[in-house]
Amino acid sequence: MNGHQLIGILGLLMTSGNAVAEIEAPPSGLSVDRGSFEFEGRSLAWFCIGQGEPTLILEAPSGLSNEEAYGAVVPALAEQNRVCAYERAHYGDSDPLPPGQIQSVRDYALELQAFLGLESMREPFVLVGYSYGGWVSRYFTASHPESVAGLVLIDSPHVDWIRGMREQMSAEDWAKMQEILDWFLSHRGHDPWSSQFEMEQAAPLPSQLPVLVITRGLDHQGIRPAELSEQGFRIYNDLHFELAPELLELTAATRGIIAEQSQHLIPESEPVLVIEAIRGLLARL
Repeated sequence: MNGHQLIGILGLLMTSGNAVAEIEAPPSGLSVDRGSFEFEGRSLAWFCIGQGEPTLILEAPSGLSNEEAYGAVVPALAEQNRVCAYERAHYGDSDPLPPGQIQSVRDYALELQAFLGLESMREPFVLVGYSYGGWVSRYFTASHPESVAGLVLIDSPHVDWIRGMREQMSAEDWAKMQEILDWFLSHRGHDPWSSQFEMEQAAPLPSQLPVLVITRGLDHQGIRPAELSEQGFRIYNDLHFELAPELLELTAATRGIIAEQSQHLIPESEPVLVIEAIRGLLARL
């Protein structure tokens, strides 16, 4: 598998395809505030749009910026709430990582903490985590429950999903998945493998925290360029579906929605569903 194929693979660790345009001129006419903050000697870019509480904080999947991942839903959400996000290293206008530096979910949670500590940020926060961004949102919430009023997880994998694929796939199929993980590690300093173990060690979420889990309803065909066997393709998808119901047990106030017409790019393929679902959670607060 060459580098171009790796960039083209869209999975729960990586997304691609026809990504939506960045947020430049929202249809609502709202202006986009932009800035940056320093974290461990690096500059990380951020944007905010809209007004209203609670503030929605976006966490992107692997392989996309927040503006690309959420561009189809941000303008509508910003009509009633302030929507903010920072971009991880290598995305948007954020600096890349120094060569050899690796980041896992704990590191991203520390970056998020620094972002939310900026003078312009105001609690309460509702975190919206998409795919790997759901892990970051969950990890941060477990560490700072007093700052989070609610949590939205968009097709975020169960912590056993990656390890489960390794256990169930043939050696040939897993080698292709490992190549994707290795690409992220070497080109983005991004380490989902270590992150799964950090997630297991995180504290439980507050028992009454309102959580919304949005899960795709269709097989994710974007993994096809990895050339998994048909059995590997089924393990990749079926294991995700089998583990997803366990996310509904994260708290006593967790609810779930199936995006029946979507593969992994739910905010792009069913933006109205995402917008209405998030507004539904906000109404519960």
